[in-house]
Amino acid sequence: MDLRRGVELVLSLVAGLLAAGPGVAAPATLRAEQIQPETAAQLQIGGPDAIGGVGDWYLANDVVEVIVDDPSRRNATLNHGGTLVDAGLRDRRGEDQFARLFPLANMDQNVFIDYDQIRAEVDEAAGWARLVVSSDRLDSLPKSTALARLFDPMVPEAEALVGLRVETEYTVLRGESFIHITTTLNNGGLRPVPIFAYGDVWMRGGHGMRSFVGNTVKAKRTVGFHHKSFDRNNVLAAGDAMVPFTHVVVPGVQQFPPITYALFAPERAARRLVNFGVTSQHVTFINAFTFDPDWARLSLWRIAQATQESIPPGESWTYRRRLLITPHNDVASATDVIFPLVGYADGSSGIRGRVSPRDRLVAVHVRLAEEGAPVTQILTRTRGPAAGEFHAVLPPGDYVLEFRSAHEPVRDVPVTVDSGSFANVPTQSFGDPGWLILDPAFAGERAGRVIVAGLGETPDPIFQPELLDFRVDDVRASSGSATRDLIFTGGPDDPHRVALAPGHYRLTATRGPEHDIAQREVNLLAGDEVRVDPFDLRRVADLSAFTAADLHVHAQASDDSAVPNTEVLRRMLAEGIQVLVSSDHENLGDFGPALDALGVRERIRVIGGVEVTSSAPSPAAPWTIGHSNTWPVAYRENAHRNGAPPSQDIGLADLYSLLRRDLDVRVVQLNHPRDAEPGKIDQGAFFTHLATAGVGFDPDRPIAEGSNALLLEVGSDGETRPIDFDAMELMNGSSWEQYLQVRRDWYSLLSQGFRRTATANSDTHGPDQVAGYPRNYVAVDFRDDPVRFDQAVREGRLFGSNGPLIVSFSVNGGRAGDTVEAPDGRANVQFAIAAAPWVPVDEVRLLVNGRVESRYPLDPHDPNALRLLENLELQLEGDAFVTLEAGAPAGVDTAAWIASHPGPYTEAVAPGFVATAFSNPVFVDMDRNGRFDPPGLGALPGPSPGRVPAWLWLALAWIALVTLLWLRRWTRARAV
Repeated sequence: MDLRRGVELVLSLVAGLLAAGPGVAAPATLRAEQIQPETAAQLQIGGPDAIGGVGDWYLANDVVEVIVDDPSRRNATLNHGGTLVDAGLRDRRGEDQFARLFPLANMDQNVFIDYDQIRAEVDEAAGWARLVVSSDRLDSLPKSTALARLFDPMVPEAEALVGLRVETEYTVLRGESFIHITTTLNNGGLRPVPIFAYGDVWMRGGHGMRSFVGNTVKAKRTVGFHHKSFDRNNVLAAGDAMVPFTHVVVPGVQQFPPITYALFAPERAARRLVNFGVTSQHVTFINAFTFDPDWARLSLWRIAQATQESIPPGESWTYRRRLLITPHNDVASATDVIFPLVGYADGSSGIRGRVSPRDRLVAVHVRLAEEGAPVTQILTRTRGPAAGEFHAVLPPGDYVLEFRSAHEPVRDVPVTVDSGSFANVPTQSFGDPGWLILDPAFAGERAGRVIVAGLGETPDPIFQPELLDFRVDDVRASSGSATRDLIFTGGPDDPHRVALAPGHYRLTATRGPEHDIAQREVNLLAGDEVRVDPFDLRRVADLSAFTAADLHVHAQASDDSAVPNTEVLRRMLAEGIQVLVSSDHENLGDFGPALDALGVRERIRVIGGVEVTSSAPSPAAPWTIGHSNTWPVAYRENAHRNGAPPSQDIGLADLYSLLRRDLDVRVVQLNHPRDAEPGKIDQGAFFTHLATAGVGFDPDRPIAEGSNALLLEVGSDGETRPIDFDAMELMNGSSWEQYLQVRRDWYSLLSQGFRRTATANSDTHGPDQVAGYPRNYVAVDFRDDPVRFDQAVREGRLFGSNGPLIVSFSVNGGRAGDTVEAPDGRANVQFAIAAAPWVPVDEVRLLVNGRVESRYPLDPHDPNALRLLENLELQLEGDAFVTLEAGAPAGVDTAAWIASHPGPYTEAVAPGFVATAFSNPVFVDMDRNGRFDPPGLGALPGPSPGRVPAWLWLALAWIALVTLLWLRRWTRARAV
């Protein structure tokens, strides 16, 4: 069979699959147009990652459809739009899992393509439609220091880019299942333009879809789902991390409608040219060098060589690739199309087989027998006439099939594929698991979480496994579905009959820190059903005056989360959370359908919000503006990103002004101001760089000194400053080191008169992060007016915790957030600390002005709920703020504390956490002048974060490389 015949066969197969998909018959009309208010409902693709809206651009043939955001957009990763943001099949709706595909020149975000024009064209007679985006001038943001710029060949000065025009066409042809993407760089200037590389950054999300990277030119170099990390600031690691490939396949996650996307370049493959790129947990970078070298692999020396290349005057470079969309969520659905098109297989040979039982979900990973390199991956269907069957197009050769299924060991099956035929793989039968019966799982209140852990030689189970074995640096990445937890809310979706591999297990039941836990051990044999008695969880503390709230929660609308909104609600309910703030990145989530589907509107309130996520440099913020949560924000169904505000090329002061002026938000929270690693500049951590300084906030210096003064600079409204957030995330997830750093920053701000509420949030993106840990206990009823809830947060009427409970805390009768008088400096302090028996509390600390005034050592294993009840009098010398902390000693090492506290807290309920609770301050007016006068800076707890210039070692490395290149050129010139 010749190549053309094979391609026709495969395309016919794909067309048949698409025609058989769910939904109405696909329309035959070619379309390319801007989305208008009256067409938005018809043209929006919809789905968990859909962000296109009115003003964006729609492109479709009779098979596929995509949305390109308008060039005016400024969100998250770019200072412009003109990029692919949504993609789906024309005959279906609500399936988009395509986050974004955006350009990257010279492998550096500091080079800006700056698309600013777009046009739509349709030629029905010729059978094509297209959108064309373009820019007449690239721009750049060189590094901040002269030395860094001198030895940074990635980012040229803006003047060096004059004359270069960039144009990208998105084209669909009638009957095809892919989008043709063609980028042309044309140098119309009079001198060479130093652009040596151009590529696409494919955003996938850390807990979302996985990239399979393949190579049909050198198949034995295919890396599949196993990747090496790459820091773009670490050029020395580039040679090892950047791999050659011809295609990238990204299957959709199992929680959503089946779909797969693939990016490949058949024209390049025909010339035996590969791309070079890298895959992290969040993105895949697909790079091509503009001089099209025939390199089979990359090295540091070759990268250095590449930086010396440019586009000559009067010449152009064109880069063609295709985005394929298929209706099934596995790699084979894409490689069955790609392999014939690139000449790797002709479509007449491959494998076919089946598994038993037919409804068993099985992933079949295909590897080359001799080299062990991955070739493709198949996921069996569990319903319909094709249930249990699998097949894949492969060239003739010897292979090993690796079968993966839940609660089963991995098995390998060898197979030989002969030319012109499909090898029949023996039917693979999977044995019966055991079954846990939890009906009901809980006595009384039916909500809770059951953690299932293997004992002895029995491994921990994995429920809802991905079956992909996606790894970065040989570490399995965080999953959007895999978990060892069983979640119960008392609804019909509860897992009352649970499949489990035979073995010995411990079950730990929990319902948040206000309840005790319960544990059971079970032995399970194949085919057995073991009924588990209901768990009865005793409440250990009455916190009915508080609302348990998680103010930073991600769900399906975040590009880095694949957890459905219904599952997020179930997990929060199981942990006793009563209020959550929807905080999806750059997108508004709609929890209304999920609340109605579960019937839980009376049990939990969802506040619509957004995490404004700046993650790319811009002239307004060379180090970005970090991440900020804001709420409430109205969900607008037909708007771009459902109404989320812009986040790029805007200063933090102007962002806060926009949020309050245009969106009427009531709360702005600065998220994770620090990185867990002291001194590290982190784009998402504002206090590590302050947007324009590249130097972190120094808590030991006054706010008006040095780079700290940037926090006081007013924005364009003449009033708002970067310091004008309402709350700051003191505790984010399980990071103890991050908490200690932000704690120091917070005490510094309080000491200087900046009253900012400290919060504690889970920042959950997937089931590997514990929902509602840490959390806030806000002194208001969650069923009360939302305005009162937000007011209580702004005023600091809350405490944060991941286990210990501050049942009461007052100073002269005033509670957290109050300002009280203290005649003659006498302040009566009363507090009560409680904890469930499984929560270790080593000590309680009373702090005045951020310094420990009294310390109370405790027995961390005390079985009593009430750990400490205290009434004391403080003698103050001036106005002061008083806070309370409970849990681990403030300076303890994370690993050492966890090792010294074995038990349910560290091993089951909250692994990775260090038990901690903190209060917000009570402010004391000693001189009775009607206000709190801040005490000023003193000796704050903990070490001051250091800073090491990130570019220093990089500059030294490039000095050596560039010097060698200069010497090489000089030697050649002398020889001539």
